[in-house]
Amino acid sequence: MTCSRRAVVAILIFWALLAIENSGHAAQQEIAKCTAQLRKCNSHCNLVYESKRANRVCRDRCKDAFYVCKAQAN
Repeated sequence: MTCSRRAVVAILIFWALLAIENSGHAAQQEIAKCTAQLRKCNSHCNLVYESKRANRVCRDRCKDAFYVCKAQAN
């Protein structure tokens, strides 16, 4: 393999690794956003619903929304 081909292969590998790293970082940001939404939703449940059953149902809806959000991030 000539020197120029090695350089091209090295550059392609570098760009591939960079693309993989950036996609992982974006997914982490999305998951952080989902986690923040979950906390906000749970706080809303605590403030609005006094009965334990209604609070539990509300929290279950928050968890469902979190899992949907997390699945979309991946």
